Amino acid sequence: MIRRRVKKKNQGDKPTDEGFLYDSTPSGVGVQATREDKDRVTTQALEELVFGGQVSFKRARDTREIVESDNDDEIPSKYDMTGLQTTQSAWVDEDDETISVDISAKPRLKKLRHSEEEKSVGGLTLQSRLRAQFEKLSRQPDWAKPQPSKKKKNYLGPSSDSSSEEEEDDLLRRAGQVVDTSRQQHLSEGFLDIKKLKDPNQSCRPNAAIQSLEFHPSAHVMLTAGYHKTLDLFQIDGHSNPKLHGIYIDHFPITMAHFTADGSEVIMTGHHKKAFHVFNIPSGKTTKIPGIRGRSERFYTNFKVSPDNNFLAFLGTDGYIILLSSKTKQWIADLKMNGTVSDVGFTSDGKHMLSFGSDGEVYVWDLASRKCVHKFVDEGCVSGTTIAVSPNSDYIACGCSSGVVNIYDGSCLHTSQYPTPLKSLMHLTTSVDQTQFNPTSEILAISSKRKKSSLRLVHLPSMTVFPNWPTSRSPLSFTNVIDFSADSRYLGVGNDKGRALLYRLKHYRTS
Repeated sequence: MIRRRVKKKNQGDKPTDEGFLYDSTPSGVGVQATREDKDRVTTQALEELVFGGQVSFKRARDTREIVESDNDDEIPSKYDMTGLQTTQSAWVDEDDETISVDISAKPRLKKLRHSEEEKSVGGLTLQSRLRAQFEKLSRQPDWAKPQPSKKKKNYLGPSSDSSSEEEEDDLLRRAGQVVDTSRQQHLSEGFLDIKKLKDPNQSCRPNAAIQSLEFHPSAHVMLTAGYHKTLDLFQIDGHSNPKLHGIYIDHFPITMAHFTADGSEVIMTGHHKKAFHVFNIPSGKTTKIPGIRGRSERFYTNFKVSPDNNFLAFLGTDGYIILLSSKTKQWIADLKMNGTVSDVGFTSDGKHMLSFGSDGEVYVWDLASRKCVHKFVDEGCVSGTTIAVSPNSDYIACGCSSGVVNIYDGSCLHTSQYPTPLKSLMHLTTSVDQTQFNPTSEILAISSKRKKSSLRLVHLPSMTVFPNWPTSRSPLSFTNVIDFSADSRYLGVGNDKGRALLYRLKHYRTS
């Protein structure tokens, strides 16, 4: 056993036998406490205060602080019987044991009651219920999870053959890592870390619904357009999101606007307008294209741009898809499918186009030969409304008028005529208006503009919907259009109130 006494002086400055530090060493020699010993003890106490819990065993041995145990296998009180390191609260209020809180007076506390007759609870009970409510609504972060101890024996410190890496890991576990190594390379299912940012058009919000919202293919620029006859361009910096430019086109309510694949132009179609406009970004000039020669359509409202920047695909009447040159805006070919065409999508290489319509069949077109090379039936589809192909071509998403979204394996582009969906999503109850993959093919956004807050984000490849967003407080209203930025950092949502909502997906960082 250790026998220590601290050196003191009485009022008469006469040393007593308490002025020496004795130790049960073989020699039995008393060693007087020095200033260095006190400094080491003070440093040790500060280390325990700052880092918490476990202290440096090397310093403990230097000051002859030896832990004694009758059983070498006994786990110290700091560890539970499973070997997991336990921690104590940094601050404890003694009044929690005696205080009584009325939880029936405030609406925010009523949900903590277990029965309507319950009026008040004690402080400790309230603390446990609040903790349970928080854990129910929020995912437990990785740093809060107890870590199993690496060694259950020899708690005096690392053995003589322990490496410096183990000592470093121990320090990081007690002090916290300076570099964040917890972020995973791939997006995890179950929880989406998302943050609402300032609306880009907050200072110039129109009195009309947002009909088009899209991010630039290579820059942090976003466009919005609508029936207010204005195309707006915003710089997306995540903070102020300033407006860069605005183009007003008289007598031209904009129904759809898309960047070209190289980002140099914006193509716009108008409500009940046969003509369409092209805005050249470098020159700042707008050109009116009177229409498509040889076609009898009275107006064009929907079109898509191929990712290789070779084609513009306009949706015509009676199942016609009209291909134009993206560079010259001249007619190239007409493609015809059965029924009416509702939407088209392109593979990432631009070699194939998929069309979907009222007959519930998906047509696969070879754009080099302008021929349909394959056709398959969307399972259970009444009338097709929207289609999208993931950037990595692994998935095809088909939405229909009943609100069901079927996700297929990308291999069905050339194989089965009656493929089985990988997943059928039934989270929407009204007709699906848009299906949009993010650039990493990890998220699929599905939406309907016929019901409030009808927007869901699907995690791929687990095929599960993120349950934590959107919430009942998300200001989505009726969602008209959705899009992801080129680096997946931002999600844009245009709604019926003229708001261009902007969200930050925190999992994705600047490359």
